Amino acid sequence: MRACNFGFMVLALLLSGCARDAQQPPPQTGTSHVLLTDGPFPFDRLARVDLYIVSVSASLSTDTAAGAGGGFVTLVTPNRRFDVLSLQNGATAELGSLDLPTGAITAVRMVIDTDSSSITLKDGRVMNGANNGIHWQSSAGRPVLNALIHEQIAVPDTGAVIVIDYDLGRAFTTPQVLDSVTTDSSFTFMPQFRAVDATRTGTITGVVRAHTAGGAPVADASVQLYLGYPWTPENTWPGMATGKTDATGTFRISFVTRSAWWAGLPAWVGATYIVAVDPPAGAGLGRAVVPNLSVEAGRETPAGTIVLP
Repeated sequence: MRACNFGFMVLALLLSGCARDAQQPPPQTGTSHVLLTDGPFPFDRLARVDLYIVSVSASLSTDTAAGAGGGFVTLVTPNRRFDVLSLQNGATAELGSLDLPTGAITAVRMVIDTDSSSITLKDGRVMNGANNGIHWQSSAGRPVLNALIHEQIAVPDTGAVIVIDYDLGRAFTTPQVLDSVTTDSSFTFMPQFRAVDATRTGTITGVVRAHTAGGAPVADASVQLYLGYPWTPENTWPGMATGKTDATGTFRISFVTRSAWWAGLPAWVGATYIVAVDPPAGAGLGRAVVPNLSVEAGRETPAGTIVLP
């Protein structure tokens, strides 16, 4: 057996298995752990975001050519809250561990408890379903959330790292998206997260400053990652991930699907990653967009210093 970690990136799962020989004996197993981490919207309003995770399960196959389907196996049952706002810039939180056979993970599910989840604002207010601070919609209770998976998640004999990305900026939306002048401070839940093989992903980093490259760092700026063609309208770019800058103006978007995978899809040949940065409310700054970014597995792509006018 091989010890492996599971985590949350918003959920990182570090998995491992062992290969089978030509006689096809029963598959061996390796210990796996589940980790947790995050991914913005009005981050400048938030003090913490507590998500109660009941369990994480996956559909496993010893045939790496298999598609999604088959029975689900419970990976971990944390049954506790995680402050996903604190899991920024590639940080993870361990959820548990187990033994898994070599093969592939073809689907991932997560169960959360909405009654035990909440958002705490910097002004001290706690938003939850009971006070209509969070509109869970049909997901109220203990919903089963299905992960979006781009590349198949392999579990080789050398071990694997699976990241379950619970991205706050895509998991919640605010009324201001439809009405920019509303004073409604509630949030609406969008039941989505993704799972990736971390060994096939890369990272995009950058620093955000005000007015000039030598200007003051911009903290709590909202960072959006898109995939698209820079010469087309922004509303044609699908959102891939979100993030925020820290006190030094630095951001790090981790576990980004490698560009080579998108290039293999006819609909996205020639597309690039695009980073858009918005200042926090009331900062008196403008927006900046950085196109033509490419991501390689295991590498860091610098977006450079991004100046907000």
